[in-house]
Amino acid sequence: MEKRKKSNSKNQYSDKLSKATKSVPQNPSDNKTGKKFFPKPNNQFSPYLSPPEVARGLSTGVLVEGVLRINQKSYEDAFICSPDTGQQDIYIKGVQARSRALNGDLVVVQLDQPGEWKVNHEMVQDFLERKGTEDDNKILMEACIVNPKLESVDDKATIDEIKVTKSVDEKIVVSVEEVKVGDENKSGVDISTDSIEVVIEDKDKDKVINISADSVDLIKSSVDPLEGVPIVSANDYESAEDIESKVEKEALKLADMKIVDVSLASTKDDSDSDVIVESTTDAATGEPLASSPKKTRRGKRGGKRGAKGGAKEVDSSVASMNTTLNTTVESTTSTTSRYARKLPTKPLVEYSIFSVLKHPKWQTMGLVQKTGRVVAIREWKHSRVAAGTIKPMSDKNPRFFLFSPTDSRVPRMKIQMSEAPQNFQTRPEDFIGMMFVARIVKWDMVNSALGTIERSLGHSSDIGVRTEGLLMENNIEYGEFPPEALANLPENFQNWSIPPQEIKRRRDFRNECVFTIDPLTARDLDDALSVTLEPSGLYRVGVHIADVSYFVRDGTALDRVAGERATSTYLVERVVPMLPRPLCENLCSLNPGEDRLTFTVEWTINSQAQIVSEWFGRTVIRNCTKLAYEHAQSMIDNPGEESGSLPAIDSPYTAKEISEKVNMLQMLAVQLRNKREQAGALRLDQPKLCFSLNQETGLPDGYRLHQHRESNRLIEEFMLLANMAVAHKIYTTYTDIAVLRRHPPPKADMMDKVVDQLGSLGVDINSSTTAALAASIANIKMSSGTEAEVRAKVACVTSLCSKPMELARYFCTGLYQPEDFHHYALSVPLYTHFTSPIRRYPDILVHRLLDAAITGRRPSWDPVQVQQATEHCNDKRLGAKRVGEASAELFLGLFIAECGPLSQPGAVVQVMDHSLDVLILEMGVVKRVYVDRLGVSKHCFRRVLGVSYMDLWWEDGSKVTLTLLSQVGLVLAKGDRDFEFTAVIEKPEKDVGDLTGLITLD
Repeated sequence: MEKRKKSNSKNQYSDKLSKATKSVPQNPSDNKTGKKFFPKPNNQFSPYLSPPEVARGLSTGVLVEGVLRINQKSYEDAFICSPDTGQQDIYIKGVQARSRALNGDLVVVQLDQPGEWKVNHEMVQDFLERKGTEDDNKILMEACIVNPKLESVDDKATIDEIKVTKSVDEKIVVSVEEVKVGDENKSGVDISTDSIEVVIEDKDKDKVINISADSVDLIKSSVDPLEGVPIVSANDYESAEDIESKVEKEALKLADMKIVDVSLASTKDDSDSDVIVESTTDAATGEPLASSPKKTRRGKRGGKRGAKGGAKEVDSSVASMNTTLNTTVESTTSTTSRYARKLPTKPLVEYSIFSVLKHPKWQTMGLVQKTGRVVAIREWKHSRVAAGTIKPMSDKNPRFFLFSPTDSRVPRMKIQMSEAPQNFQTRPEDFIGMMFVARIVKWDMVNSALGTIERSLGHSSDIGVRTEGLLMENNIEYGEFPPEALANLPENFQNWSIPPQEIKRRRDFRNECVFTIDPLTARDLDDALSVTLEPSGLYRVGVHIADVSYFVRDGTALDRVAGERATSTYLVERVVPMLPRPLCENLCSLNPGEDRLTFTVEWTINSQAQIVSEWFGRTVIRNCTKLAYEHAQSMIDNPGEESGSLPAIDSPYTAKEISEKVNMLQMLAVQLRNKREQAGALRLDQPKLCFSLNQETGLPDGYRLHQHRESNRLIEEFMLLANMAVAHKIYTTYTDIAVLRRHPPPKADMMDKVVDQLGSLGVDINSSTTAALAASIANIKMSSGTEAEVRAKVACVTSLCSKPMELARYFCTGLYQPEDFHHYALSVPLYTHFTSPIRRYPDILVHRLLDAAITGRRPSWDPVQVQQATEHCNDKRLGAKRVGEASAELFLGLFIAECGPLSQPGAVVQVMDHSLDVLILEMGVVKRVYVDRLGVSKHCFRRVLGVSYMDLWWEDGSKVTLTLLSQVGLVLAKGDRDFEFTAVIEKPEKDVGDLTGLITLD
């Protein structure tokens, strides 16, 4: 849900829009309603609230709504944007709490009680270390729990005073007055080598118990049931355990001073250090199952084993509190655990939610994340369709077979055996790797969605099959246009020409030098430019856009199909067009030498790029030449020089004249861009991967990053100018139905975290305004270092600063307050899309509005219907973006499989406890690197002043320390599945010492 500033005055269209967006429940059980929403136990979904209850809850603020976002790498995690500007997203944990909602659905959420909200322990710790005062410590450290852990590395932690007391509910509560790193306490106790004294205050007397080294394994392997988000199989939907009950039970055991085997891991004596203990976890919750532990052994056994079953009674140990500052893990290369996802470790200090909520800055500093659960689905935006594979049920149930989606955010489906392909029951192995499309038809139980097979796609090793699956999953219509839509094309469209009476109604630009600048292979040319130096010294500049609305008339079948598609979808190997090809490649395309209908914005501009006047109107043009960006760039680089590689230019114009006009436009574009940047415009260039395909096979034989040159910026500048001019024109004429494009500011908590982390590493970022952020990035570009180092640093900072950014969205002005119209990145009050009507439906709507503004014929549009159309366009645009990115990933995986392994430079953009996210600099792709696949002997994750570090050791003694912005060498290789690839960090040279082997910011 978009963050909207609340207004005291109620919008006249709000109630109407609210009613219009309600959807009919898709499951029979959805019709059940109750007075209150109570979570159902075990494997059942709770009934949805009734529409009146939802409306009442939203109006009073008891309920909030938003678009559900599910983490693709951890299907248990879902979020919606907080309705309060500047606050963290609302967290929704687990499938049951999502109540059948899927990614992209518009949901209504009921917040949990404050005591159930999630403390961001790392944020609290960072706040105390960096900015905390004595009063902050007093508030936040109250009733906290310290998780000491023994360490075998040089980093040491000391605890000056740990007091463990029994709280009212008999849970163990630890208050810590001071925790220091790399120092010793007053008594000289070093917890990395000696025991820890824990003083238990009792009514009768104090009890002193030592935590000895015998509890190492319990501490290392214990699991956090409160903080850790389970990392499990993305498709195993099982019932969740009652976490709170379990924690209370374990805490009561601790209160009685008994060893508690939280991780169900067996203990052992010191000499048995080569035993690696693994525990079996519940597939849905990540919690350990009550079964005997599994042991994996490396090397020789030594000494005696501990008590069988795992709980070894040691009077000098208190277990179940784990993880200090550091988490050191011995690595394993066993095949059984090589690709196992590591469970997250507990923080050094677990802060009490009640104590944190007492702090006055808990909201502004992001110390707490609100949690909630879905109580209604306002709009079922997800198609409930997925591509995937099939296999028999694990319990050999003959009535059903199992469908496993490739998208981990969609549940597995049970499908009736009657829908299985022929011979599946007798020879299921023949269907391994075959892809099908399935749809959810019923989902009443958490772990039991029922589906139906829609169609067979083919084998998953075929990139065409995978691509088709992507299109279907994202609800992209890619089939032929229906006959009724094609019937709206002009008769004899192959030889169509502009009617003479239509030319008379338009301004004629056919005798002026008009040309296009597009990608070399472009076929849908929807924008052209013209420029003339007048005797007065002023420049007359025209932006001419294909007049698609002339052919796509409002209310026709063709208009309905174009509105449903809403956008063209660009894949690596093809384009799925929004309009029939006779339109987008012929009648509407501004092809050279052809008379074409256009909509024009023309300005009179002086030599300082100041606009003197502007004109809007329908026109007719004749493009004299089709330049590529490469041609225009050559003219900019070598003005006045003729090039023999230029395309044909219609008489009477020459290459010299075209070059002069390109450089006139370039001179003006540079000044316009400088003015925008001075006004606060921000540009975060995201790398775009481009492939060269083999003409015979269609497979990739090379790749490159898209280059954004001066010729690209020239076109961009005048397109921005036209979009802003049209936005002002249509809004000032029709304030309630104008279609504009807004860009909210970034999420404040996420951006503040990025700024703090970079600041700790000596990279100063000012994110207070767009101008300040742009200036900060510009300063990094001018910083010292080699060209490669500076380029890597800029790429990392750009990637990090892009994460908190919101998506720009189309909207109807009648349903928003004027202060919400602002476009953050461009730093302008009004903006729209006018310049690409061949591939964007909102541009067609804007063309119709502009025509109405010029002629004075107001369209009979309802603001609510306009808003619904813009929301549909937003959804389709996002889906097309996802498909385009996924297509590039498929082709990159295919290229690496054919040509790999490849060595690539990378830079770290995130450090986690068992993995790192690394930006592949020459590909612009962020890839997760798992530590257990690096062949290291051990690794240590630690945080210092809000910055995460990862220490890696190899068997030969090589060591490297990685953190944010660290530059690494990567080896990319084919993954276990088709079109997937893995990335590992190259081991440093053996003779590199600790200091020189340390990969630092520089």
